Amino acid sequence: MNFLLPEIVPAQLEGLRSLIWGEVKTGKTTLTGNLLARFVKDGYTDLAVMEFAPEMLRGVGGKMALPSPATGLRVYSPPIAAPRLSAGSPEEVEALAQANGAAIDQALAEYQAAPSKVLFINDVSLYLQARDPELLMDALAATPTVVMNGYHGSSLGDDAFSQRERAHVERLAKACDLVIALPIDS
Repeated sequence: MNFLLPEIVPAQLEGLRSLIWGEVKTGKTTLTGNLLARFVKDGYTDLAVMEFAPEMLRGVGGKMALPSPATGLRVYSPPIAAPRLSAGSPEEVEALAQANGAAIDQALAEYQAAPSKVLFINDVSLYLQARDPELLMDALAATPTVVMNGYHGSSLGDDAFSQRERAHVERLAKACDLVIALPIDS
């Protein structure tokens, strides 16, 4: 996949909070996985991954590929549902989002007990469907380098749920040092 972006090297991301965002199927997860692999290849240690993406459903979403070998890589992957794609009603969408938020809260608490130097988060928007971005930033305060990706678009709807998610992702972006917006045709 060609991102039409200059090559990003790990040293450019050190000490930063970086967010990769875009519509569905723009390569957010692929780019994040490639950056993780580059950190591993360049000899970085004390790395962790928080996997917030659900399994791929109807061609949307999916887990990030992990580099091999990735010695010492800690992975936190709570069970996550795809609220908009699997629920039958707005109430069920909200219930699934809240359940996801609670599962991620537990993973974040476990992570906070022993934070890494570098953290990658796949699909942070799933957390932001139910939680405020300030909670996430507080949980990551002890992590010097964070690279995360999330959905920011309109293809999954424009209802109140989607508007709240978009507003939370935009607030997170304002708290980041670097935002990489992927074009739809990437």
